Amino acid sequence: MPEVGPPLQSGMTQWKYALIGGLCSLPFTTFSYWQTGSELSLGAVFFGGILAGYLIGRVNGEISGVGIRVGIIGGLPVFWVIFDLLTATFRLAGPGWFVASAIGATIVFAVLGFGISALIGEVGVRVGRWLAGNQHDQSTAVGNS
Repeated sequence: MPEVGPPLQSGMTQWKYALIGGLCSLPFTTFSYWQTGSELSLGAVFFGGILAGYLIGRVNGEISGVGIRVGIIGGLPVFWVIFDLLTATFRLAGPGWFVASAIGATIVFAVLGFGISALIGEVGVRVGRWLAGNQHDQSTAVGNS
């Protein structure tokens, strides 16, 4: 009976490039929050996605899900932001419903933070894949001249 779905090696290749892009962007996103203490820049996630997309595009690999993984890995400093928000939330004085709604808003912020990071990573991977495709076309055109 034939196996259904992509081969296991394809998934491992996707994770390999997602880890490369995500881990390359992680220090920069961490530094951006550490430097300001109030703002988290996800621009590095975009460039990590470009790197991952370019690398996977050079080997003609499948990019589905790679950008999301890059975004999640590169966006891990969102946990630091959430920790700071929860710390501030528990220091609030007020009725229980107010503190509970602030905790709920923090959870919504966490989901949005990782969602935006995953979206930025996905856009970066697609740009990187496009760059890899254009680079490949240019090198063959130069070689044929």
